[in-house]
Amino acid sequence: MTFELIHTSVQRGLRGGSGFATAVATRDLPVGLEGALEELSAYDFDLNRVVGADRVDWAHRIVTVQGRSSSVLSCTKPCGSDWSGRPNRIAHHIVLDASERVNAGPAWLLQKLGSTLASSDDAEIKIEERARGPVLPNDARVSARAASAWISAGFDAGWAGVVAKTILDAPLSPCYLILPADCDALALLGDVFALIAEDRRWHITFSTRFLRASTNAKCQLRCVRANAPALRKLLAEPGVRQVTVVTGASAGDSPAAEAGRNGSLVEATARASMRIEPVLRGAISPRIGAGVSTGVGNAAAARFAINDQSLSSESDNDLNLDFADARPIASSTSTQFDFATINFPAYFLFAIAGAALLASFVLALLMAFQR
Repeated sequence: MTFELIHTSVQRGLRGGSGFATAVATRDLPVGLEGALEELSAYDFDLNRVVGADRVDWAHRIVTVQGRSSSVLSCTKPCGSDWSGRPNRIAHHIVLDASERVNAGPAWLLQKLGSTLASSDDAEIKIEERARGPVLPNDARVSARAASAWISAGFDAGWAGVVAKTILDAPLSPCYLILPADCDALALLGDVFALIAEDRRWHITFSTRFLRASTNAKCQLRCVRANAPALRKLLAEPGVRQVTVVTGASAGDSPAAEAGRNGSLVEATARASMRIEPVLRGAISPRIGAGVSTGVGNAAAARFAINDQSLSSESDNDLNLDFADARPIASSTSTQFDFATINFPAYFLFAIAGAALLASFVLALLMAFQR
């Protein structure tokens, strides 16, 4: 069943009280889920503090409450002043049933719902509990296409492919998409999702006006502005990825960048084999670090960064283990004597040390008898 919740500043909310409160909710909405949606309804008006890259926060998050996870589509935007004259915002959330997750993906569905969600105004809202959630568009398919929205925004279309590759290769790591200024970030993400296979689209979460991480909600792709306050602190967190987009700059010549320009699907880097063969002598020395793949060409490498601390907290997507030195164990029943395995210089030095120790012992005995 699809649930809906609208949270804004009202004179008297659905559950009582005034100020920011639930104004509309679907009947039988779980109490725990309602609280989680209220937490996601925040909006920062302070331009000296906000880090997001869009005036409206378009978001897809996976919210987990009491062990149950749900896909939540959200639109949070400013809406003038409230009944007391203070700046107001309105947050419109839709919790999807699994059967309503269209193949086109969450970015496409938000774009289709955009006119409905973004046009909401607190003055038009009737405080009520509704019997059912909104009617959603029928299932649709979006094929891979060239990233035209990126071109319209003044960017190389290849950046869409770079972003898709980054979030696919590190699904457990937050990724900051750093844009030069406020823009229509949802349109950019629509191009990114078109380059991702249908069976992966609903696994990816995002926010176009990232505010802060929530304890109950996953948000992988976080759109932020370059030089935004506190951005450096966010990027210093262990495990984060970042893609910094520069107007007019090339995204490089990697396969992912070419996919963004040509309109073909971007594939995640194949996982390295984790099979370990037994060895006779010598230790296996996995080389960690060289296996982190950015999928970005040399021209864009300076604008793409990965925090190496992420290797301690991620899956093995970015792990490249080299077991070329492994050798089979010799048979335990073999009687063949291998002279090549004997270290003659070591034995010779050991014999000299033993002889010197014996001589010292004999000399000590002779001196004792002379006394």
